[in-house]
Amino acid sequence: MKKFADLLFKSMVEHDPSILPLADTYAATENSQPAALSMMNCWRTVTGLNFVGQYIIDKQAGQVFVTANVDESGMPSVFFGRLKVDNAVITELELYIDRSRGDSGFVFFPNEMNKLPKGWTSPIPKDGRATREELLAVGKAIFDESGSKQYEASEDCILMEVGGIVYEDPDYLETLSGGDGKAVSKEPVTIQAGLWPGRPVDPNARIIVVDEEQGIVVSFGNVDGYVCPYVVTNETGTCFVPGCMIEKHRKTINQEALKGKQVLKEMPATAATVEILRFHSGKIQGMHRYLNLQGPGAGSPWLTK
Repeated sequence: MKKFADLLFKSMVEHDPSILPLADTYAATENSQPAALSMMNCWRTVTGLNFVGQYIIDKQAGQVFVTANVDESGMPSVFFGRLKVDNAVITELELYIDRSRGDSGFVFFPNEMNKLPKGWTSPIPKDGRATREELLAVGKAIFDESGSKQYEASEDCILMEVGGIVYEDPDYLETLSGGDGKAVSKEPVTIQAGLWPGRPVDPNARIIVVDEEQGIVVSFGNVDGYVCPYVVTNETGTCFVPGCMIEKHRKTINQEALKGKQVLKEMPATAATVEILRFHSGKIQGMHRYLNLQGPGAGSPWLTK
């Protein structure tokens, strides 16, 4: 399966879709938009492959999910996508590319995509390997918290988004948790990840890849929310906030801090969201989220099949 992902990048860099062994009839999207490969942006703009972040391979389903730092005329961009292969030909391509923090909603770490923390790299104990059924159950729970089973996260499970580890402003986290917004530490801090109550849900979420050897499951959902002002001591910008978290986020906005600044007003948006979890030994070991921002209410053409 890995060779098909490698061929995908070769095809893009050489601007030649014919390099790929495509089925006579195939399905393909780029940032959720259906199109023939010859009409997609990736085959016009990608000029090199800097490095691959992860290959996640589902041998049973004939699918591979891959992340990479791709070059676009000297600009690093974040690529992530899924290929489905049947009888040695590619039948499905679900591709995404983020070129900026605006595309990804807030954070953007193309140069850190191959630097995974311990939760992703530590060996799986022989007695800790998860079954396919267990990984499917975890994958379902990512966007569905109605199940009775709760999943504990390991100490090494820290939140990653769009290529790298998330470091958040401590005052912002203090306000989100109901405090006075005056954290003791002033240095950015990591966030322990997990399937906590109150997370975004999507009844139409899909489990797209299960890699039993690596203990990884990948799920896709569309999360409705808002692009909102994000104002901390060192930056005035925006961030995507899921609708279920918007009231908490609004409490972090200090209106006094907005005076004299040009600030984008709150606007609705939907995040096409890929959640990648590593699970073994009965705990979530790693959590990495990739997002591509789209218009409010955006759906997925993959649900119509």
